[in-house]
Amino acid sequence: MELHADHIKSKDLGGKATLDNGQTLCSRCNFLKKKLGQTEIGKKMFVRLYNVAKKEDNKELLQFCSEVLKVYKKHNINGHIRWKK
Repeated sequence: MELHADHIKSKDLGGKATLDNGQTLCSRCNFLKKKLGQTEIGKKMFVRLYNVAKKEDNKELLQFCSEVLKVYKKHNINGHIRWKK
């Protein structure tokens, strides 16, 4: 599987080349995201991963996902996707 460095908010939509605006996606997801004009694939994945970590009481993974999801919130990206801590 090939991984891509991806802009959460695309450059075409004013996204900057910064760590806060970056995510790693598999090539298939990245192409799908671009085809559909979406930015939410990454956020949905981290919400699901957070919920799994919560069920498994994996504190390290919970912390990681929480930090990533805070970046989405900070930049008001995909606010319609709900995440409950």
